[in-house]
Amino acid sequence: MDKKKFDLKNFIVNIDQYISAVLFIVIMCLLFLQVVSRYVFHHSFTWTEELSIILFVWMTYLGVSSAITYRKNLRIDALLNVLPFKVKKALLILSDVIFIVFNIYLIFPFMELIQSIGSSKTPILGIPKAISYWLIPFILVVSVVKLLGDIVKLLHEDEKRLGASKPSLDLDSCEREYQERIANKGGRA
Repeated sequence: MDKKKFDLKNFIVNIDQYISAVLFIVIMCLLFLQVVSRYVFHHSFTWTEELSIILFVWMTYLGVSSAITYRKNLRIDALLNVLPFKVKKALLILSDVIFIVFNIYLIFPFMELIQSIGSSKTPILGIPKAISYWLIPFILVVSVVKLLGDIVKLLHEDEKRLGASKPSLDLDSCEREYQERIANKGGRA
């Protein structure tokens, strides 16, 4: 029996993805509880919506950080794919630098927001609002670190691997499997 060892480095690199997945499950459970309690028991738990909103915001920012890890952040590749290697590399690095500047810029307004909130609390659960906002500047800093790591990776990548990310759905692979199935069935789909 081959047991895989726990890979701490991989866990740390993907922790934002794991936390996001857990938050998603918690949100779904909270919303399911809300629907069942409202329509089956005719009683509504108002706190579930408030907590779900906070967790959804956290999940979204963690998702942005996770997307950076796998180069799934928003960009248009059509132009990049037709450019020469050095221009493509420069544009990918420039894109990361712009994203870094944007993240750093956002940190300061969030810090001001957290300071202006003071000790105010959410209306239903009484959670300090500052707690619900503190994760955002932290994730922005984590995103900056990941983008710096991506720039270092880009600097050392060759032409074949430059800016490559694994596609969410590999259509070429699907097409090959389909063609193999047709060939195995004697030409019938």
